[in-house]
Amino acid sequence: MNFLFETAVNTLEAFLILEFLTQYFGFRFQASLRYIGFCVFWMVSTVSITVFSWNESFEILSSLMQVFINIAFCILLLKGNPGTKIFISAFTMVGIVLLSSFTAFFIGHITQDGIGEIYTQFTLVRITAIVMSKVLFFQITRIILKIRTDTNLLKLEFIPLIVIPILSICTVSILTNVALGYPGAQQRIFYAICLILTLSLLTYYLFFRLSRNSQLKQDYELLNLQYDCAKQNAEDIRRMYENIRALRHDMKNHLLCIANLLQADAANHQQAQNYIQNLLNQQESSQKNIIFSENNALDAILNTKQTSAHQYGIRFDAIIVDSLQFMCADDICVLFGNLLDNAISAAAQTETKQISLHIQPQDTYVSIVLTNSIPKEVLAENPALKTTKAQTDGHGYGIKNIRKVVQKYHGLIRFYEENGTFVSDILLLTTPILE
Repeated sequence: MNFLFETAVNTLEAFLILEFLTQYFGFRFQASLRYIGFCVFWMVSTVSITVFSWNESFEILSSLMQVFINIAFCILLLKGNPGTKIFISAFTMVGIVLLSSFTAFFIGHITQDGIGEIYTQFTLVRITAIVMSKVLFFQITRIILKIRTDTNLLKLEFIPLIVIPILSICTVSILTNVALGYPGAQQRIFYAICLILTLSLLTYYLFFRLSRNSQLKQDYELLNLQYDCAKQNAEDIRRMYENIRALRHDMKNHLLCIANLLQADAANHQQAQNYIQNLLNQQESSQKNIIFSENNALDAILNTKQTSAHQYGIRFDAIIVDSLQFMCADDICVLFGNLLDNAISAAAQTETKQISLHIQPQDTYVSIVLTNSIPKEVLAENPALKTTKAQTDGHGYGIKNIRKVVQKYHGLIRFYEENGTFVSDILLLTTPILE
């Protein structure tokens, strides 16, 4: 009976851990693969807990092994930032270990039972402590799921957030072994575990605050980008309107001059033709092609980046068959803002100075292909496309944000080089996937 009960508890504990991680991040794959993967890791996790739980001296190893199993589960099957996956995997095991120890010491404090009896004997007190710890874990994880947040924290910020939970696991395991060897210290160890539990909750609060600040920073940068796009687009429209007004104002004088030349002798015909050609050349040099795609956000970002490209002498060609109405304005600004910034930066350093953009439907997807000239090979030296700016603060998010938008629309992205050009080939799903 004891063996069956312990096995059932271990099975439940493994399920609660993996279920929480799944709810927190969400699956990367479709129905068949997600269920198979979940069951495999559930079985591995249950076996790991069961094997190591029979010997108290293996308590630390058991918890750390479970952390690595959780990390592998998140990395292989779930969505999200790798650093966040590692932190939440470690933090989840801290919750399990702390709550199990807290409830055991708490029940022992109330019933005056020794911690050794609670951990080793199959009694009603032990059953109560186990049930209480699992219920508390379930309730706390539901609260965390309500306040969860996505994050792009810096690597240096993640290091203490990951080390603290692992050290907490080791500390609680050591304190529990001390309590088993020295029953007289049980009450003081109980208070120490309460303090560690409080510190762990503060650690998650710190994580939540840092991630929220990071998100606010990215939102601020996005708003600045949108503002710059809207400002530049308004300036382009104003300039075009001024050119039209100027042309309209002078049109009468130009026509009168041409008419006078043509009414004179034939020798003036060539002068009239030269005059007309000169007017056409002036119009070409003062105007650019304005992109109209029937999507205000797309028009704003493309016209803004086209203006930037022309300032560097870059030829910008765009063929737009699909206006991307299924995408929100923020995602359009992030995707094309980052793609075109990189393309302009590279093309400005070349002799040909060319950028071409093609947006067209392709079955249930929309195809986005951006091609730009490059001065040298990029992927051979920088396959991860990391930022090459000297000051990395505020930079390096471009490719990450591009991939995040593509992932949001269940799309695919591929970067490759061809005939001295760099190609960004993207497919985005135009209809949502029914979960």
